[in-house]
Amino acid sequence: MNTDSFGRREFIKYGLISSLLFLYGCATSQKKLALRGVSNSFPSEFVNSLSKGWEYFPIKDIELKKFPYNSTLQEKTDLLVLNDGWISDLPIKSLQEIKANNIRNNFSKQTSSFLDGLGEDYKKTLLPLAVSPWVILFRNEDSLALKNKNSWEVIFSSSLTNQIVFPNSPYLLISIAQKIGLVNDFSKIKSQAKSFDDRNALNWVVSGRANAAVLPLSSCVDSLIEDPRLSVLLPMDGSPLNWTVIASPSLSPEHFPTDWFDSLWGATYLSRVINKGFLPPTNLSDLNRKYINVPQKYKSIFLPEESVWNKCWSLPILTFEQKKELALNWNNS
Repeated sequence: MNTDSFGRREFIKYGLISSLLFLYGCATSQKKLALRGVSNSFPSEFVNSLSKGWEYFPIKDIELKKFPYNSTLQEKTDLLVLNDGWISDLPIKSLQEIKANNIRNNFSKQTSSFLDGLGEDYKKTLLPLAVSPWVILFRNEDSLALKNKNSWEVIFSSSLTNQIVFPNSPYLLISIAQKIGLVNDFSKIKSQAKSFDDRNALNWVVSGRANAAVLPLSSCVDSLIEDPRLSVLLPMDGSPLNWTVIASPSLSPEHFPTDWFDSLWGATYLSRVINKGFLPPTNLSDLNRKYINVPQKYKSIFLPEESVWNKCWSLPILTFEQKKELALNWNNS
């Protein structure tokens, strides 16, 4: 009798403990902080360097086309990682200021210039996490008769006529044209275009349907290393910069996790992230004091000389009227 009674008591006891542990586990999982972003827009190190208190929720590229980032802000989101081309789609009233002075105080001149171009509101609510230069990717470069190989003027080589895949961004292309002295006549660039398709630019070149493409270094690194037919150029006269930024929805009660930033650009992940075509928003001179293992063949691309890097530029946010005027200039040239 006593044995049976003891067994029932123990059963009930352990049943209660199990239930409490289950409920505790549910409560713990609900407390996890949410990071959202499009997976193919940044390397896995961005997620792997997060502390265990965070959970990553990927946004599918196809979803982004239908529902821009502003709809994502209505979900449980503590941090949103995105490309700078999407910034103007973020409703400023849905964001909160990111206070991370210890990080901001170490930003490079390039980063500060980028933030200034966003305007005061976005400057306070966005934090640059990484940056990648736009480059020119070639297929079988040795077989191409290229002129002015250290400049953006290389895109006007006769062997590239109707053979370059450009990004579908008149703003970016106009900025390149102005860099090399083309003010209002953009027909010269258009005559070199095979297509305007930044999403599939890499596939155009790898498949041989185009001889070259203009795209961010981070978009082609893996293929560049694996495919000997490919080569890449970062022009000596500088290049547009492609920024990855962090936004924090106003509904989130959390402060920006500075330990994440420190971990991402710390000893464990630094070389890995740079080998993915990204650089930190801090001064490049700081990297020269650290050992970073990058392919020797592309060292000047992965770790540009400061003389080249200082000539690179960011694209400020345009007003509606500026966008309208830009589109008019592009379409009429």
